[in-house]
This record gives sequence, structure tokens and C-alpha cells, in this order.
Amino acid sequence: MSKTDGRRDLSLIRASGSTARVLNLAAVFERFGETEEYVTKPLFRSKQLNRALIIKHAVRKSERDLFELPLRSTTKIILPYSTKELELGGVSVLVRERRWEKVLRQAANGDQDPVAFEADLELVRMLSSLPSFDPFLMRERLRHAGVEPARCYFDLAEADISRMRAFVSKEISQLIDLAFATGGRGSGDLSSRLAEKLMTDESAKSLDPLRQTLRLSGEDYVEGVFAWKGFLYYKWLMAEFRPQLASFKPQFEACRVTGVTTEERRELAIIRQTILKMMESATARVEESLLEYGAAFAALAGGDASAFRNFLLKAPSLFIPIGEAVGVIRHIESFWRFRFPNGGMSLLDADEAMEVFHDFEMSLSGVELLRENASAAA
Repeated sequence: MSKTDGRRDLSLIRASGSTARVLNLAAVFERFGETEEYVTKPLFRSKQLNRALIIKHAVRKSERDLFELPLRSTTKIILPYSTKELELGGVSVLVRERRWEKVLRQAANGDQDPVAFEADLELVRMLSSLPSFDPFLMRERLRHAGVEPARCYFDLAEADISRMRAFVSKEISQLIDLAFATGGRGSGDLSSRLAEKLMTDESAKSLDPLRQTLRLSGEDYVEGVFAWKGFLYYKWLMAEFRPQLASFKPQFEACRVTGVTTEERRELAIIRQTILKMMESATARVEESLLEYGAAFAALAGGDASAFRNFLLKAPSLFIPIGEAVGVIRHIESFWRFRFPNGGMSLLDADEAMEVFHDFEMSLSGVELLRENASAAA
């Protein structure tokens, strides 16, 4: 039931695993394992689980027989043999495969108190239910469940930070003159340096002028910057994702389904259009929230810090609905790209089409922003 993930898989995860897809607890342990906060506020009580790689995983055909019920995606937990040398591989378990809880308990439990490990299993189930490991969504969901681990568990992955640097630098360049009383040629370099600090070390002394501009101190400043990073992340994510979403729609509409009855064809046509409308509506709602952020940020760039400060302090309440919507939309698009990697003509038989379309519709139906739309319409 458990398997060994080899050098290639774990090396790729370390090099290019995105924040939304991979929760790399091995990297968190390597960076923060000796800090007091990490020791006193762990995510999992099991040391093995607290050093795992937890991954959103598209179920392959060869893995389908591992499950009692058909699944299109699940969560993979990899317990590496060494957090320093991921190339050595590790033991992996797929959540909801047959006997997965027993297998994970045997692999990760050791001499741990069974009651404590049951709490860890419950946390695994909750993380598995999330559409992504987006740290802003994840942190708010955990807080709602009364779980508040150390802040180091909510850093963005290096792979995402690398791709975000230029975007964030451009975004905050408007603030350089305001906060740092500088300009000219050096302002671009300063923007880049500050973007790096903002994304990786918000407590850095070099950000003090920014802290003063925001008129935030102590925990409010820490929470405010975390919220700011959240909106920068979502804004960057949507900018990067829009072209993929634009190409998904015609491919999904053109998908051919074989072996269907007239009634099934009619049902699938209705579901297909419902999915596209729900994705469009969810995307529009996310864009509305990003516009709200944009207006507050424009006020800050214009010299009015209070609107932006107030927005940041209320922002975490938006992370669950935004994170859910973005996570589900990206899940649908990435699954389709995984299923049809060449981007050409897509073909499904009747049974698979029914399963996939209903799975997409059910995932979208659980998105809070869409439920709000339905309530408003009623």
C-alpha cells in the first residue's frame, strides 16, 4: 500500500514544487527546526509527519484500483528518509486509499500517543479537503478550526517567490518615493531589494520606513504584511493563470464524448455549460476582490495610508473565499491539462465524462463565493 518515491520525484518537488500544490514540511524543518516557535507550535505532533511532503496529486490510471471509490485527485503524503537528502526518496501514502490511515500510522507514528496521532489524522483529512495548499487559505482554515501553528508553516515556496520577484518589484515601485524619499535610477534596484525582503523576511530592519508609512506596529504590522503578501500572491497568480484559463474554455467545450445516449448527451451539455458559467462567475468574484485591493493600494501610493491599513487588517477574512475559488478553478484547469497534456482534441467515453463533469460541478458548488451569488439571486 505504501510506496517508495525515488530520486527524480523528490528532486523535482524540491526544485519546482509550487506553494499551492506542495506543502514542503521537510524544507520548513530544515530552515526553522531549531527555532523556539517551531518547537513549541508544531503543525503535526508526529515528528515524521511534521517533516513530510504533502502534495495535491492527480490519480493515475495505475493507481485507481487502490481506492474503494473512484477518485480523480487526492493528497499524497511522502515521509522522506532524510530531509537533507530528498534524493534518497521516502515512503508515500495516498489519502483515502485502502487502509491509508493504518499505513500512515505504521510509517509515522512510532511510540506516539494514539490519541495525539488521531488528532494528526484529523488534520491530514482537513488539509486534504482543501483545494490547494495556498498558505493564506490554509492559515485561515486552520485558525477557524482552532489550530494555530508557527508562522513558518505559511511561507511561500521558493519556486513561486522566484517567479513573483519581478511582479512584486513592479507592484511596490510606486511606494518607493513615498516611503523612502528616493527616486531616479536607483529606485528600480531598491524596489527589487524591498520586494525580496517583503516576500521572505517582513521583519527586516530595511522595511522600517514601510512600517512607518503603513502606521502599523507589533502584531498588527506582522498580520498586515502577511495579508499584503496574500493579495500580491493572488494578483500574481491570476495574472499568470488567465492565459491558461482562456485556452481551457474552448478545449473543454470541444471535448467529444463517445458512447452516450441522447439523454446523456443532453445532460452532459447542460453540465458542461453550468461548469463554464460557474468558473466564469467565480473568476469574476475573485477579480472584484482584487479590484478592492487595488483601490486601497492606489490610495496608499497617493499618500493615504489609512485606507490601505484598514483594508489589510480586514483582508484575512477574504482569504478563504478567494483561496477556495482560485484553488478549485486551478484544480479543474490543471486536471484537464494533466488528462490532455498536448492541448489537442480531447475525447472521453461516457462513464469517464459523467464522473469528471460531475466532479467539476460538485467542486465548484462548494465554493463560498458562488454560494454567496446563489443566496443573493434568491
